[in-house]
Parts: sequence; structure tokens; C-alpha cells
Amino acid sequence: MVLSETRHEARPILRPLATFLIVGFALSWYPWLLHALGRPGNGGPNPIGLLLAALIAGFVDQGWRGSRAILRSIVRVRAPFGVWALALLLPFVTLGAALIIASLAGVVIVPRPVPWSDMVDKFIIMFLFVGLGEEPSWRGFLLPILQRIETPLRATLVVAAVWAIWHLPLMGTEFAWPLVPAFLVSLLGAAFAQSFLYNASRGSSLLPMLAHAIVNTVGSGYVFTLIAPSSLALFWWIYALIWLGVGASVAVLTRGRLGL
Repeated sequence: MVLSETRHEARPILRPLATFLIVGFALSWYPWLLHALGRPGNGGPNPIGLLLAALIAGFVDQGWRGSRAILRSIVRVRAPFGVWALALLLPFVTLGAALIIASLAGVVIVPRPVPWSDMVDKFIIMFLFVGLGEEPSWRGFLLPILQRIETPLRATLVVAAVWAIWHLPLMGTEFAWPLVPAFLVSLLGAAFAQSFLYNASRGSSLLPMLAHAIVNTVGSGYVFTLIAPSSLALFWWIYALIWLGVGASVAVLTRGRLGL
């Protein structure tokens, strides 16, 4: 009886879920496909395509109400103070901890001044392009629709798997192949943290957007540039294991509810 009920509940999400995956990959991977056909450009995925797909899938799921819910999640600012603090501080804590542990492990770190103006520009791009495209899609649509039929832990694992596959066009380019395993581990840990931010904020995509943008800005825009190329792989693994520890801690401390 339980299995039958689960299958019955799963049917309503199949159409919007399939719509999101098919349309999302098509609208965001097209630069990669054009690049493979010889067109100029870096071939990286377009995150805004994911947002468009989420809005379309939200409409397939619940009509205009579904699309509006995703848009409202982007501007939802009401959340507990502790959740806001976690979203804003966790990126700095993970990167700072990685630098400390790496220095103790003998990783070569080359100090340099913080390029504040470049960092501000990079944050704006990361927030309005990467964060806005990805987070209302992964967390604002995919996570909650999966949580209708799965536990938060299982739903997050599915989101993490799709999230990882979506980054395929960046593997071997932005992420050198030797760094890809560590990147995927960090992504898995981050997926649990992002699920918590979304659930604990009662459905705000804004907090995961901010955390994502800060991580990318401070990480790729500054911290990773301090690491000597010969030590980059080791640093990536240190950083990845820290994120995995964060994700595991969130799962244990919330008893698998991830803030839901």
C-alpha cells in the first residue's frame, strides 16, 4: 500500500520534472553545443537558461502560481537571523579554513593585495548571472518538487547529481581534469548546505544565491589565485573535504531534515 501511494504521488511531478530537465539543459547547454560545432565562444553553460526552464516547469506544475512562487523565492528576505548569518559567513569560513589547513600542510600560498574593485564587479556578475540562474532552479524548483516524494536527504542527493552533470561543459576547461573529482566532492557537500539554507529560510532562493555568489567571487576571484599551481590539486582536496564535512554536519545536526 505504501509503495502504491508513493507511485501515485510521484506521477504529478513527472511532467514538470521532465520539462525542467529537458528544457533546462537545452537552454543552458547550447553555448557548449555551438562551441563543439566550431562557433566562437568559451562554450560554458548559460545559467539563465535554467531559470527560464524552472519558470516554464513551474507553470507546467501549478500554472502561474508555480512560476510566481519561484519568482517570489528570489526576493524572499524573511528568514531567521542565524540562517542569514550562515549564508553570508559560511563561504568565508570554508575558504579561510582551507587556507589555514593548507598552510599547515605545506601548500605554497603567495600573498597578494585584495583586488576590491574587481571583486565587486565579479560578485555582481556571479549574483545576477550564476546565482540568479542556478539557485532558483536547483533549490527553488528542483529541490522542493523532489521533497514532495522523497526525504530531504534523498532529494538533495538527486539535486547534487543533476547539478554535477550540468557542470560537464566546464570539466577539462575551467576545471582541469585532475581537479574534477575534488570539485565534485565540494559540490556534494555544498548541495546539503544549500538545501538547508533554502528549507530553513522557508523557501528563499535569495540566501543560496548570495552564498553561491560569495563562494565563487572570493574563491575563484582571490583565494585560488594565491595557490601555486603545483599545490592546486592538494588545496582543492582540502577545500572539498571541508565542504563535505559541512554538508555531513548539516545532515547530522538536523537529523536529515535539512531545515525542512
